[in-house]
Amino acid sequence: MTNKTNKIIVLTLMILMLIILNAYGADTSLYSISINNGRSLNLSVDDYFTLEVKTSPSNYSIDGIKFSTSDPNVADVDYKGNVTAKRVGKTTITASLNGKSSSITVNVSSINKDIGMEFAVKDISGTNFKEITATPKNLEDEDADKKTDYLYYIYLPSGYMVEAKSATFVADRNGVYPFTVYDRSNNRRTFYYTIKDIKNLSSIDDDTKDDDEDINFSYELKYDYEKKQVLFNLNLDKQRTVVTPGNNTASVVTNEVNYYLGTLKNNIPYEFSIKIDDKSFSYKIIKQGEFYLLIALSPVDYDNYSTLVRYYGYNFATNEKYKAIPDRDLYYDNGKHEVLVQSDSMSKELFSFNITGIDFRRPLVNYGILNDNTMNLEMKDDYELSYLITYDGKYVPLKGKSAEYNIKTQIQYNGNYNSVVVDKAGNRSIVSAQITSKRKPRKGEIDLSVHNFKNTKLIFTDIGIKYDDNENDENLYEIVMPSYMKGSSISNFSPNSPITRAEMITLFCRITDLPYDTGSILKSKFTDINYHWAKDYIAMGSAKKYISGYKDKTFRPNNYVTRAEFCQMITNIGDFKSKVSALPATSNIDYTDIYGHWAQKQISTVTKRDIVEGKEGKGSYFYPDNLITRGEVVHAINKIYNLNPTNGEMNYMDSMYKKYFNFKDISGHKYYNDIIISLVGMYREKTN
Repeated sequence: MTNKTNKIIVLTLMILMLIILNAYGADTSLYSISINNGRSLNLSVDDYFTLEVKTSPSNYSIDGIKFSTSDPNVADVDYKGNVTAKRVGKTTITASLNGKSSSITVNVSSINKDIGMEFAVKDISGTNFKEITATPKNLEDEDADKKTDYLYYIYLPSGYMVEAKSATFVADRNGVYPFTVYDRSNNRRTFYYTIKDIKNLSSIDDDTKDDDEDINFSYELKYDYEKKQVLFNLNLDKQRTVVTPGNNTASVVTNEVNYYLGTLKNNIPYEFSIKIDDKSFSYKIIKQGEFYLLIALSPVDYDNYSTLVRYYGYNFATNEKYKAIPDRDLYYDNGKHEVLVQSDSMSKELFSFNITGIDFRRPLVNYGILNDNTMNLEMKDDYELSYLITYDGKYVPLKGKSAEYNIKTQIQYNGNYNSVVVDKAGNRSIVSAQITSKRKPRKGEIDLSVHNFKNTKLIFTDIGIKYDDNENDENLYEIVMPSYMKGSSISNFSPNSPITRAEMITLFCRITDLPYDTGSILKSKFTDINYHWAKDYIAMGSAKKYISGYKDKTFRPNNYVTRAEFCQMITNIGDFKSKVSALPATSNIDYTDIYGHWAQKQISTVTKRDIVEGKEGKGSYFYPDNLITRGEVVHAINKIYNLNPTNGEMNYMDSMYKKYFNFKDISGHKYYNDIIISLVGMYREKTN
């Protein structure tokens, strides 16, 4: 064979290898792309708008994205997604990236240059908020003899419509405030006013404020190995009068408290309070396997309208204290929170929990329909909470300890009549009075919850002041499955590394929410697990027959799991078996290397449901005796539990991952989404 022939053969082989690698390499495909969340865009001539691009997976680079417009004469778009409306008409704007595309319709309407606007701004006494007064004017009526005196339809930044000569709006934060005006001929124009000098009153330097006043004490969780109970230990600076939860009426004078918590259930907060010198301090304990989170709530601070909390993490299996991130927080409302605890060895555990029962004082609001078909609204504030209240765009000043305000407005329609309540931290709430009949006088009481995000979201959507979605997304999702995997180190997840028997049984215990039991090791007969990090999980899981040991009384925790062994495990363990069989068999791939294998039946059951796939680029081979990887395992688990997140759900979980983790080896991985779910848990978007 000549040298020339050899070169041709080598070159051909190299080309074939490149083709194979390209076809069967790691899946870094773009699943979908969207612009402006798929919503159409309504602009006026000369309007300028920047499109928002979202991808799935959310970490997919948008480098190379191309924008186009079907009619550049109506609206043009540059390479950055900046849209400029040019003339009245309709066009379609498309974003394209790596074979995926997303299109929206852009409607451009004319502006009425005959409508002008005058703005007047003044400070609101006792606050740092601004009152904006918008007064439309007809530019054709500059001649005093031609001036007309009629009302405009003015849409405030809140989305409310006011029929008036002018309208006021309370600006409670910096930003751009839109005012849209319609005249009697239904001509429309939008004006924008920018506020820049409002300070943020919600930032509190709690280091300068002694939340415990003159009561100084320290506290921590301990584990009593004799009683097999978690102990809350509190040490005071001196002898003080203390009332403990088990002794709610009688007090003792002491400088130390030891309170046994009793039975703790996974992911169910254990709550108790301790009274010290007639001042109550509340605590919550959350347990996730061997991890514990202590939440200490200081007394409600009505002056600052908040509750200061501190977080502490523990692991009694390793006898480690964990740093909490954040280590403290301010609760302005009940709702969902996430806390990451991290040890010096960089072991991490993410807690996701709901806080309820935070008692915030609020004003009383009553409404009624009078005989003249007007609505009477009474607001009473006994607590000097510094609320700002607007009704139909009008500012209602609350002054003094107790005040009543009667606001009468002609009832125009049946339905909801809304007021906006803003506290000094800038949180909004909607007070809604439901009117079902104009003819029947009605009275009712409105439960005013200042931090009601659900109601607020209905008003502040795409009109008016846009809420910070990143800040409030957490209110839209609820956890349906806790996290069950950890990284192999602080910087790596190791998705392509094989999984050990210890890691596997730990995963099974976590995903089935098996109650963590430090005493299970005493019942174990394994001779090689006493000093292993997973000893408790191995003892617990083997007792449940998740994974069996060997005849020589060893478990061999550091041995790796094969693909066949994994198939056997998930088809034999009761918690998984029913879920596997419930999945439809959608694949008929016939792997030739499983015939006669000891796990042929189990492998066939799993592969027909695409839970574990054959080795890519290897034809119809399963390679049952090869080692299964960590990435393949989390993909299989998520498949078994039928976790198919929407783009919104995945984006939210991805944002949580980026907030708490930073693994260098999962970007662009085939199982990127599955890995994220395993690390932070699965969250579903709330439907109501």
